[in-house]
Parts: sequence; C-alpha cells; structure tokens
Amino acid sequence: MARLVALTCLLALVAGCGGDDKKDAEQTVRDFVRAVNERDADTYCDDLITEEFREKSTFTNGDQATESCKRTFKAIKGLHIELVRIVKTEVDGDKATVVAVIRRPGGEIRQRLELEKDDGDWKLAGGGA
Repeated sequence: MARLVALTCLLALVAGCGGDDKKDAEQTVRDFVRAVNERDADTYCDDLITEEFREKSTFTNGDQATESCKRTFKAIKGLHIELVRIVKTEVDGDKATVVAVIRRPGGEIRQRLELEKDDGDWKLAGGGA
C-alpha cells in the first residue's frame, strides 16, 4: 500500500499536480530576467510569453509573430536588468500578478507583471509600471 501511495505522489509531481503556483509564477519572472540578460530570444519568445502577448507586441500572427519577436529581442543591445526583489504575488486561478522591483540602467522601477497559465506553465501576458 505504501508503494502505491508513493507511486501516486510521484506521478502527480511528474504530471505537474501539486505544484506551487505562486513559486512557479515567480520563477517565470526570474527566467524572464535571465533571458533578457543572456539575450535568449528562443526562451523568451517560445517559452516565457503567451501567444496573445507575442502577437500584440509584434503586430503579427503565428510564426511571423515568433520570428518578429526573436529579431526584436536579439536587436536589444546593452540592456542588463536585475531582479531586486519580488514585492507581491497574487494567483487567481489561471492568472497571476507579480509585482517586482527591477533595477535597470537609470535606476529601480516597480514593475507589475501579468501572467497566465498556458498548458500548465506560467507565461508573461503583459505588464505595466
């Protein structure tokens, strides 16, 4: 019986059940900062933003939006940002808001990042100051 319980727990973890949405949303923000600093357009455009956000920000659709996103992202030069701290994270179903302090050239800003769950992963869906 103990083996069955252990196997069930393991399968639940592998399937993504039992995750911590708050921590996962915050990790997406950390991954975003890393992608910016490493100029990792593939990770940013393919894994960290929603399709809707990608299309809105590039004014194109589908594969064209992805290619435009990657070209624009790779063209950014000299930008380095630092996640100073996460101030607050709120999760409401498949949506989350992370408020973070980010240091960039020119100083620190308080950034509000909107996230949505997409196939079990948190992705950036927008934001504002």
